[in-house]
Amino acid sequence: MRKPRQIPEDYIELGELCRVHRGQVTGANHVWIAGQHSQDLPSQVLFRTVTRAKELFNAEGVLSDCSHLRDVIDLPTNLDVLTDDDRKAVARFLKYAKKVGAGAGYIAKARKAWWSVGLRSPAPILATYMARRPPAFVRNLAEARHLNIAHGLYPREPLADSVLNSLAKYLSSAVSTDDGRTYAGGLTKFEPREMERLVVPSLTLLAATT
Repeated sequence: MRKPRQIPEDYIELGELCRVHRGQVTGANHVWIAGQHSQDLPSQVLFRTVTRAKELFNAEGVLSDCSHLRDVIDLPTNLDVLTDDDRKAVARFLKYAKKVGAGAGYIAKARKAWWSVGLRSPAPILATYMARRPPAFVRNLAEARHLNIAHGLYPREPLADSVLNSLAKYLSSAVSTDDGRTYAGGLTKFEPREMERLVVPSLTLLAATT
């Protein structure tokens, strides 16, 4: 049980500034995270993606280079938009993916097209949400996508880079494990709606601190 939190004057809940969305679930990482099995695919269907929480912890607040990240394969739902050569390469990959069961899982069957992972657009701020330490809030200057090991913070209205920088820095310094739900063993988790309830400075204060 927790005491009701009083929101100080000129502070608001994070959800008033940003929507928090969990990253996409692939349903079969061994297939949809690129590797030797997908080396012939065209670059236009490969997206540099945060696939491990430690990639955000190691970023130390700013992800400015995504060259060390792995690619996630995200095919269009309508394969007719691809060129003939690209279609042939995709067809070979899908033959393999189907053979190893990538189209038979619950996640794949729930998609509009089983072969289209549906990655979200890059979030300006990425956050870890489950660890034995406070979340890492990282400015995503590299515009990397993210899987369901992280949350993406998407502004409800356009925000200046300086404001986003201030917001990420504030969250990094102010959020503790006490703000999430803690399980046996000390594992702390933040669901998207819980993260939206974090208290942050108002837009005016964030702009002033830049």
